[in-house]
Amino acid sequence: MLGIDLGHYSLKYCLSQRRRENRFEVLRVGELVLPGEILAEGEMKSKNLLIENVRLFFQRHRLPKEVALAFYHPRMVIHHVHLPDMPEGELENALRWEASSIITGEDNLQVGWYPLRKDEHGLEILFSATPTVAVQEWVEAFFQAGIRIEAIEPQALSLARALLSFYQELQRIPFILIDIGFQKSAIVYFNEGHLKFARYFSWGLHKIWNLLEEKFSLSTIDIMEMMKRGNEGNNLPYQLEEGVREGGQDLAVELRRSLAFLQTEFKADVEGERCFVIGGGACLVPLRRLVAQNISPHCEGSKPFVLGRESIPSERFLSALGASLWS
Repeated sequence: MLGIDLGHYSLKYCLSQRRRENRFEVLRVGELVLPGEILAEGEMKSKNLLIENVRLFFQRHRLPKEVALAFYHPRMVIHHVHLPDMPEGELENALRWEASSIITGEDNLQVGWYPLRKDEHGLEILFSATPTVAVQEWVEAFFQAGIRIEAIEPQALSLARALLSFYQELQRIPFILIDIGFQKSAIVYFNEGHLKFARYFSWGLHKIWNLLEEKFSLSTIDIMEMMKRGNEGNNLPYQLEEGVREGGQDLAVELRRSLAFLQTEFKADVEGERCFVIGGGACLVPLRRLVAQNISPHCEGSKPFVLGRESIPSERFLSALGASLWS
């Protein structure tokens, strides 16, 4: 299956093939970077331009026309609730009411849920909700580009599936996943074989980018070169170190807030459980160091993809991998 990760400024893809139970092979990965007039902060600005760019990209790279999408929208929520035991129809209505109390001003919502536990106290449910119009416009755009969407799932679920496919032992133990992107970041908690918690917040690498641009008057080319050196970890420019130190404080606050919630709600052993840092931010050495200082010194990255004799960092493509393993 071809998995597509819908990002804030690009579409990342991963083509994988299952070999046997719980085993897979990554065949290809890639990325279509879209101009700002097409996408802005996850919102579609020009549908016609998007359709044409996607159509040409699929033709040029000879990609399969059936895809699974890892989807994120600024107004998507993933929520953990406890409810009394009830028939499925009543449960759907209850979850729609719960979602509408969080996503205000939307009359039509797409709601999906997964029962985590059922006992004498009732139901423990993980549900996601997204404005229907946001899902429909992506489905229509891909359809008009000649591509069929087989499945759409929350990006957090795709991330968790990718990690579980990489590390079989995670099926039996809890783990924390921190995804640092360009416009947003997320923290995901997985335990007892289930996704328990996912939270997005509006901190991304653009915070550091903007600080470098404004404080040091650096050009786009200068910043890109600085980020590249930051990924390699050698001879780090002092501007980048200062940018991460200043711009990363809000990230540290958001992560500590989420981890305090995990400790309270799920009795998570934050320092003792495995923690993975992924996304573009995972490649930036001083930022990864800041996360380790504030969260856990044992934070680790994900294993690279091996494509023939080539080894490719996987941190930016895990959502696409997870979607490609959908079945």
